Amino acid sequence: MEPMIEIRNVSKQYVISSSKGYYHGAGSRLGDKLAASVRHPLSTIRHVRSPKESFWALKDIRCNVEKGESIGIIGRNGAGKSTLLKILSQITYPSEGEVLLRGTVGSLLEVGTGFHPDLTGRENVFLNGAILGMTRKQIDARFDDIVRFAEVEKFLDTPIKRYSSGMYLRLAFAVAAHLEPDVLIADEVLAVGDQQFQAKCLGKMKEVSHEGRTVIFVSHNMHAVRTLCQTALLLRAGRMVSHGPADDVIGEYSRSLEVEDGLFPVTGKGIIIDAMEVVQRGKDTMLVDGAHEFEIVVRFNLTERAEKLRMGVFINNSMGDELIRSYFTDWDLMYDSLGPGSYEARLTFPRRLLAAGNYTVSLGAHRQGGFDMLTGHHIDRGINVSLPSDFIHGGMADPLHAQIILDRRWEVSKR
Repeated sequence: MEPMIEIRNVSKQYVISSSKGYYHGAGSRLGDKLAASVRHPLSTIRHVRSPKESFWALKDIRCNVEKGESIGIIGRNGAGKSTLLKILSQITYPSEGEVLLRGTVGSLLEVGTGFHPDLTGRENVFLNGAILGMTRKQIDARFDDIVRFAEVEKFLDTPIKRYSSGMYLRLAFAVAAHLEPDVLIADEVLAVGDQQFQAKCLGKMKEVSHEGRTVIFVSHNMHAVRTLCQTALLLRAGRMVSHGPADDVIGEYSRSLEVEDGLFPVTGKGIIIDAMEVVQRGKDTMLVDGAHEFEIVVRFNLTERAEKLRMGVFINNSMGDELIRSYFTDWDLMYDSLGPGSYEARLTFPRRLLAAGNYTVSLGAHRQGGFDMLTGHHIDRGINVSLPSDFIHGGMADPLHAQIILDRRWEVSKR
């Protein structure tokens, strides 16, 4: 069977002008020249073409996407993710290479892309359906589902330029997902909207994938990518770094962030932190399966004796609230004083402790008298916790509900 999408050595080059602009002079000089011509009518404006520079937003991208596959495209800002999606959506074209796409495409690259602001919500639904090549009868058959999902019943006959950003987004996603394109492309749709809507979008994209349609999803939310996608593509500075199973590619991305940021080693006062890892099933990961235990491992060197040493980790939720604080010296006083040397500390977390969601793990180290050994350094790791759907409802952690799960057995008997 032929792939749904073939990306063949695709590159995209953009031509940019120098900072001088198209007119002679530094900065934005056109206004100055116009003002001068008013003051001195005999003067002229001399048109000078600026030197042109170029850069490659994408370079030599090769990848096949199969029918029914859900693929996440990940990478830092400026890696080329949105440029690739624009090429796949045929908004722009590659400078080199080609894309073979077999089927129709529904894309949501930003809020309301493809909507006409002067048309009503109803008119925009039919306009987008027509662009996809659908008949009015086919659009009518899906219209009620679109309206129900978007929750804009009262505003269907209002021009969408009067919609709030939330209404705009809900309708845009509903149209893209419900008009049944062969390929659904979504760029950062989960970055906007409330938590309930984010979960709703993720659920709909899963449904689209289960129906055998192809989903291409860009997000900085690794939990969402892991939940939705079987495969992932990692971009760095316009080049493809990795392509394969989502867990493997996300793990590689997580490790590369630390290397690129130069996080380790961290040299403090009398201490050097070589690594802080979140380990599950023997691998360092940012994606934690909450149904199983995991460890936080800290490797460090003491360059001098540390009396009354207190080293520990803190876990905060996505709102910045501290949920857990644990020092290894609180549990065993034999570590109260450590001499110079290399050490490894491990903290084991039980299964089903954290609700599904995004968390930050931070490291702290103090010694006698409250002396901060890591002053000026922030050692943080982001983790995404997932739980099986049969254990907890909803998906992402909700700040209005508990995020610490007491995994204890209840016994109920009749009295």
